[in-house]
Amino acid sequence: MPAPRLGFLICALSVVGLLLSGCSEKIASQDPKENIVAAWNDYRLGEFKKALLEFEAATTESAPAGANDEMHLQALYGLATTWNLRRPDEDFNQATQFYRKIIALAPTNDLAAWSMLALARMKHLVPVGTEPDYAQARIAYQECIDHFPNHLASEEAFIYQQETFLVKFSPADAATALAALQKFIGDHPKSPNLSPAYALVGQAYYVLGNPVKRLEAKIRANDKEEIDPGNPLQDRAIRYWEIAAIAEFDVGDFNTARKYYRRLLTDYPNDMRCYGAKSALGRMDALEAEFRAKSSNAVIDRIVPDVGRAASPFDAKPTSSTNGLAARPTPRSNGQAFTGTVLR
Repeated sequence: MPAPRLGFLICALSVVGLLLSGCSEKIASQDPKENIVAAWNDYRLGEFKKALLEFEAATTESAPAGANDEMHLQALYGLATTWNLRRPDEDFNQATQFYRKIIALAPTNDLAAWSMLALARMKHLVPVGTEPDYAQARIAYQECIDHFPNHLASEEAFIYQQETFLVKFSPADAATALAALQKFIGDHPKSPNLSPAYALVGQAYYVLGNPVKRLEAKIRANDKEEIDPGNPLQDRAIRYWEIAAIAEFDVGDFNTARKYYRRLLTDYPNDMRCYGAKSALGRMDALEAEFRAKSSNAVIDRIVPDVGRAASPFDAKPTSSTNGLAARPTPRSNGQAFTGTVLR
């Protein structure tokens, strides 16, 4: 190999070695908080292997501060969440161990509350094709509610718990959930979970066959939903469409239906449901026009019975005593038989 090329290769290898040694030193001396931030960024990008390495480094680096150190607990929670929610290669056993470790190390910590909720969700959200054990899921949710009665995690646990009563479309279970949800709404007038609570109330009324109350609940669920301008996935189009459809077809409240079809057209002009909303507005206009026309004809028919209709056998026939004029029978005030010309 020529000397210049050999010298270039040696120089390049030296630079790479220095870079690698610099990177390893940087990772080794990194603060646990920086590891955790980097890990969550990797998690959001779907780089789960890298996220696990960062979370593991954070647990090692934070261990000297104590097992219940906040950074240590956050690193453990990151490990649990990644093993729980990564797809593919999820490992529910690993996730369960880390969630339980957090609860054991710091049983009153916020992360213990969210870990307990996560354990309950794992019983509820099972792989496709598997039937959840709803009784066990309710017990797990109740455990979170009992241990953290004033925590947001317990409110979410309650909402998910009531949802398990509605999946089977059982009227008895729906009545149970409805009573619990109405009490929750009354006891938590400022809860951020009012929107999902009202949504479940609407589902309960659907099972119980009360479309009017269902519509009221769906409207309240929409009104109570918290708007997050920074969330591009938040989409109310489906809510508007659902409310409008219930109002139009199940309740016959065309005014409410028009209101939400028009909201859909105004707020989401490019949504795929816009064509259906425009068609629905035209359909309701046509139905009302037809109804008004029939109502007008019925009024005219009551005032002048033989206008615009075929002759009836009860119409009077002319006789010699009327000089060729047809005598019109008049009903008695008590609705009995006609008087006047004798019908033949």
